[in-house]
Amino acid sequence: MKGFFLSLAVCLLLSALPVQAEMVSRIAAVVNEDIITTLQLDERIVGELGTESAANIAAPERLIILDKMVQESLVEQRVKQLGMTVGDEEVERAIQDVERQNNIDRDQLELALKTQGLSMESYRTKLRRQLLEFKLVGREIRDKIEVTNQETRNYYREHIEEFRAAPFQLLSRISFNMPASAADDQLRALRALSQEALLRLRAGEDFDQVLAAYQGEKGAEGGPMGRFGKDELTEPFASAVAGLMPGQYSEMIDTPQALHILRLDEMNPGKVPDFESVKEQISQLLIEEKRKVAIDGWMDNLKKDSHIEIKL
Repeated sequence: MKGFFLSLAVCLLLSALPVQAEMVSRIAAVVNEDIITTLQLDERIVGELGTESAANIAAPERLIILDKMVQESLVEQRVKQLGMTVGDEEVERAIQDVERQNNIDRDQLELALKTQGLSMESYRTKLRRQLLEFKLVGREIRDKIEVTNQETRNYYREHIEEFRAAPFQLLSRISFNMPASAADDQLRALRALSQEALLRLRAGEDFDQVLAAYQGEKGAEGGPMGRFGKDELTEPFASAVAGLMPGQYSEMIDTPQALHILRLDEMNPGKVPDFESVKEQISQLLIEEKRKVAIDGWMDNLKKDSHIEIKL
């Protein structure tokens, strides 16, 4: 049911802008025994879009907002028909939830409402209506939503790659830092040392032993670099390790600050969790999908069983 109700947290974000009323208010829609006026529609449009955007709204958009109001009217009528109510304690709990979600206290909430032109009493009225809507939808479609174990397994098989953890690679390095004031002969000596270290590594010598051999006076430092996800390595390092297999070394990477040798320690494609560990997550996702479909169908039936006239 598109645009049927808003989340409680979003209530804080509703605009409360000045309304430019029409000189004459006409009937925009008839919903059973209720009517929606063009003045009410214009107020709603300004409230949702703001004064400037409301002045330029196209007819199709105007009808979309009117349809929301029709749906809300049908919901209110159904609530009255069923005699459903929401107590003050439920409203207070909802307000506390909003405060907790937004990390604010009551004074801050009242100030936020005041800046939007809302009083606490009008806010309570909005929350009470929304809670009634939630209760009604839950009552009307509760028996229509069921997710079987087979459905969750089918979804897992069909979307298994969506559950895969992000791939990553583990790298180690040996770096020869180049002093900013180094003379040409010093730079040539450093490059020779780094190439010598690379040849020893590729010949099969232990990484830690080679690193230790060039530390200290020879100016090398390094060790494990840690984990890198996709696109986290910057150039020229990304290009240097592209195509390497675990255990292989890159070509020498020459940067203004240092000469680097990289080793690809591990290429992890990302683990896929087992079905049981994501079963509840999938179930909730399928319930929400079915819930949306059920709400749309329920509202369509509610409209079919009602007398609705659009007068625009």
